[in-house]
Amino acid sequence: MPNRRILVIFTLTFLSNLGYGVMIPSLSLYASSVGASHSFIGLIVSVYAAAQLLTQVPVGRLSDRIGRKFLVAAGFFGMAVAAALFNFATQPSHFFLLQGLAGIATGFLWPPLMALLTDDVSPSQRGKLMGTFNTIFFIGIGVGPLLGGYIASAYGYMASFNVWAAIAAFGGFFCLVWFQETPRTAKAPAIKSAHSPTATSGLLKPGFWPTFMAGCAIRARGGFCTSFNNALLPLYAVGLFGASTKMIGSLMFIHGLMLAFFNLPGGMISDRFGRRIPAFWGSLLATAGVLWYSFPSGFSTLLVAVGLAGAGSAFATPAVAALTADVCNPERRGEAFGYFLTSFYVGMVFGALIFGFVSDLVGLPGAVLAWGITSFLLSLTGWIIRETGVRAPLQTLPQESRVRSSV
Repeated sequence: MPNRRILVIFTLTFLSNLGYGVMIPSLSLYASSVGASHSFIGLIVSVYAAAQLLTQVPVGRLSDRIGRKFLVAAGFFGMAVAAALFNFATQPSHFFLLQGLAGIATGFLWPPLMALLTDDVSPSQRGKLMGTFNTIFFIGIGVGPLLGGYIASAYGYMASFNVWAAIAAFGGFFCLVWFQETPRTAKAPAIKSAHSPTATSGLLKPGFWPTFMAGCAIRARGGFCTSFNNALLPLYAVGLFGASTKMIGSLMFIHGLMLAFFNLPGGMISDRFGRRIPAFWGSLLATAGVLWYSFPSGFSTLLVAVGLAGAGSAFATPAVAALTADVCNPERRGEAFGYFLTSFYVGMVFGALIFGFVSDLVGLPGAVLAWGITSFLLSLTGWIIRETGVRAPLQTLPQESRVRSSV
């Protein structure tokens, strides 16, 4: 894959998460200030995920048929509109509607970008590449809240939403100018015939449905984590330590930094030793961090616990992303990543709803415990992952890996 195309994909990934991350420290506090309960804040976070859940597979399929570029640009411009409209939000229902709009727009980004990234990469390189992709992804997630905490502290909650709108609009124009399709997607016909490979090939290679589902369960665990951190972690930090928006931003920054730092090692280990090891053990490490949320002795201890949860998640994520590319048929890769990403948003939707209602019923510590138990159960599914043979000698690899060039 040309280096320029990779750099453009990474830049768009960073911009998307930087913009959304800027407003994360303000979202639940701002919604609470206009009357939203903990459970309604959970709904606000969940509708963002639910909107993406509904768009991932259709957008993935569409990107396989018409190409990736204009879908990604439309996603950025949609986010910019949603972020700007927060200027007129005066009650919790407005947050609900605008987060839904932002979720639909964001849903246009990830299946095309992730499919494009793996279109011309050999299986033995995918873990490393997805690790690099996720490193950029989570640098944006980490830097955004750190910046947003300072912006909200200095200029108020609304300023962070306006910065989000500006970053998203810039991302849309950047995509239109610099984004290039791969030849295989740029030349794809708009309508597939009944005899085309996309229409007739199965989604996955034979025998890999349990493995694919296990990878999706691990990714859903990440969605549960994101939902808790976005919806309730700021309120938890305020309740325990009277945290400011700057302190909340630092929590998100540490989580994002650890997600960024451990993604590339996790991806490289998955290429060398297989996908199961980082997927399973990384998820358990993240669970240990989550359980540590329950008894921090001070704000610095909570920072360490949040960082540990991020490190474990990072170790697991590139393995299951590469696994998705390994087990799917190349002609339906956009669709496969749509399902994979849908699992993440299923976790976000149910996590935000469950933890929000548990928090209203038994308090924030009870929601933390519920999250720890959920994380542990989902982590166990990693053990059933079946290796795909990406580390085998060249002659034993699938035909796809012998005809595609490496990065």
